Amino acid sequence: MLKCSNLSAGYKNVIIKNVSLHVKSGEITAILGPNGSGKTTLLKTIATIIKPIDGIVYIDGKDVTKLSQKELAKKLSITTTEKIDAGFMTGFEVVALGRYPYTDVMGKLNEKDKKIVEDCLNLVNASYLANKTFSEMSDGEKQKIMIARALAQEPKLLLLDEPTSYLDVKHRVEIMLLLRKIAKKGVAIFFTTHDVELALRICDKVILILNGRILNYGIPEEVLNDTTVKKVYNIKNSKFDCRTGTFEFTSCKNNETKLNVHVVCGGGSGAKVMRFLVKKEIPFTAGVLHSGDIDCCIAETSAEICIKERAFEEINDKNLQKTVELAKDVVIDTGFPIGTINKKNTILFDISRYLITFREKEEFKKISDRRENVFFVKNIKELNYVLQSLL
Repeated sequence: MLKCSNLSAGYKNVIIKNVSLHVKSGEITAILGPNGSGKTTLLKTIATIIKPIDGIVYIDGKDVTKLSQKELAKKLSITTTEKIDAGFMTGFEVVALGRYPYTDVMGKLNEKDKKIVEDCLNLVNASYLANKTFSEMSDGEKQKIMIARALAQEPKLLLLDEPTSYLDVKHRVEIMLLLRKIAKKGVAIFFTTHDVELALRICDKVILILNGRILNYGIPEEVLNDTTVKKVYNIKNSKFDCRTGTFEFTSCKNNETKLNVHVVCGGGSGAKVMRFLVKKEIPFTAGVLHSGDIDCCIAETSAEICIKERAFEEINDKNLQKTVELAKDVVIDTGFPIGTINKKNTILFDISRYLITFREKEEFKKISDRRENVFFVKNIKELNYVLQSLL
């Protein structure tokens, strides 16, 4: 479908250098990289907005620079981040602009054109915007309309420059799911983005670009990891965990904290607690956790020390003893499910100077005989209050 061979491009100076890639029909490819790395330049060069300095861009085996504007418009469409002033045009009228490669010089729509415009509005879940004035739409609604306009060209390749920028969470997720829906119809999608997490979830391929050169290119599950993401974005004090597909901030040392905080968790019960502690710059340790547990993934990134046990194996005495040494001051029990393999963690409830637990009192009584220096909390707000009084 799309093929770039040793492509170099820029304005006065070369910005992208020796880029070679291949995007197949029905495939979604994202270009990731910091500002100024050449993402938009690459997109505009493919769309012939910028002439290549060297190399060739092929669509369906044809050099794009050899195609007429109408031929090119039938093969690719592009949506950029530039604000569009559509005046008092309705959603239908804006989408209808995408039919220009197929209409006569007067731009008159026939019944087939109108049907295609309606189908494109329906595809992007924007039929309700057909009669709404473009200027009155939200950013998310405008983005839907612009994608529908691009689709009305019936392109084989859809180019998008940061399609989720300036959008709220609802519309950002909606647009990404929409791209997956469009790709299933055989359209190749090539877009720039800064959203590593969403790219991991919907893309077939990702391109990591840095200083105008491709650093890595391939399947996102293989390409996106902490090492490559850090190298591209020069990120500090956080890690990208490809297992969870999220960034986790690392725990910051706070010299004013005199007591060690240890988190006993599992099964996802500790995620919100550990993220809260990181945000409040309260250093902590965690364990014993089982490898593969979601809490273990987060603790490996955010805790100063994470004691781990092999998945599905009962906690051994060596790991338990290591944890006992860490759990002498303040222990936070997240209310994790207790089973055979992690039951030994309940020993930590009785050895610490202070215990904070998310369990109900009646449940806690069945697990531990401890009655002094126990603080029962129901939420993060109450946890924060107790920690402030102790630390």
